[in-house]
Amino acid sequence: MGKLAKAAVLVVIILVLGGLANSPGYATVPGDITAGLPLGQVITNGLAAGMNIDAILGQALDAGANPEALFKAALAQGADLSGLFKYFLDRCAVDPSLKAVCTSNCVMMGWAQAAGLDPVAIANAMMAAGGNLQQVRDCLAGMGYPNADTYAYSPPGPPMGIGPTFPGGGGGGGGTPPPPPPPPISPAS
Repeated sequence: MGKLAKAAVLVVIILVLGGLANSPGYATVPGDITAGLPLGQVITNGLAAGMNIDAILGQALDAGANPEALFKAALAQGADLSGLFKYFLDRCAVDPSLKAVCTSNCVMMGWAQAAGLDPVAIANAMMAAGGNLQQVRDCLAGMGYPNADTYAYSPPGPPMGIGPTFPGGGGGGGGTPPPPPPPPISPAS
């Protein structure tokens, strides 16, 4: 084989291996962070590799990702807001490097507002994640939400269609109750 042919084969091998290294199936979150990929792509690659969002967030933070940028990228990828708040609240409890994020619910709520979400939806998601009601009210006031001091969280009810599907609520068939029994007949003397 000539030198040119050997060089061509070598180039093809390098291109194939390089392509595999950049495909989501071979991706690692720390490797993607180190390679400087956008955080949205890091999340996409992690999900494509079968990782759950919590594992991706954890590895990205461990690899030095900016918490705010990571939060916003996860939101943009469709992550559940309440789940993101819960992840970061739980992570804050064990990771002193996130102290600035954890000082108040307002930091993360501000990130969600900057991403264009509705203040009440943000407050409800924070409360569902275990946020502090007074802090949430204070954050709403800081967001300019009118009457923030009266905000009250009502957890969502069960999904429609769950529970008894028959009238009356259970067991007896529902409907109208049967008539009372007739009065006893007194014996004739």
